[in-house]
Amino acid sequence: MNGKKNQLISVLMSLLDEEDKSMCQQIIDCLVELGYVPRKQKVQGYVLSFKHNQNNKTIAKIGVRDGNNPKAFIAIKFFACKSAPEKYHDALRREIESHNGQYCGPLRSNTEKSKCGYCSSCTGGGLGYYYMYPDGNEVLRCGAYPITIPDLTPNDIDTLKEIVLEQHNYFLSLD
Repeated sequence: MNGKKNQLISVLMSLLDEEDKSMCQQIIDCLVELGYVPRKQKVQGYVLSFKHNQNNKTIAKIGVRDGNNPKAFIAIKFFACKSAPEKYHDALRREIESHNGQYCGPLRSNTEKSKCGYCSSCTGGGLGYYYMYPDGNEVLRCGAYPITIPDLTPNDIDTLKEIVLEQHNYFLSLD
């Protein structure tokens, strides 16, 4: 990785407290080892997306959204993962219920879907998240955007890295 990319990571690290710095560094190291390159996003705060040069897929975003509250957020894609922990499914449900413009729903059982117009879930490619509510209703959430996983602790990092690897392997299988 070149000096500019290292500088992007250094700036992010300088914004974080020690616990977030340690967790984010472990995740970034994993992403870089898999071939993902940091890119600065043009959004409020300081956010890096990690995109693979070979498959052109973004797998994660890490950053801070508010300079006054430098709490890190970590968002990853995990729609290809067969056994994501409950914490990830809860994060997905919260994203769906926030209706933040990254929602393709409504229910798959309906004959007509609303479409975000961006992701391949909408165009029939199936690269999205399917969430089943306890009442049996199934919802589709766009797979083009990573899901923010709140309340990550150092104990969650190994599982997160396994999920990233599974998603990465899925992306490689698409080529």
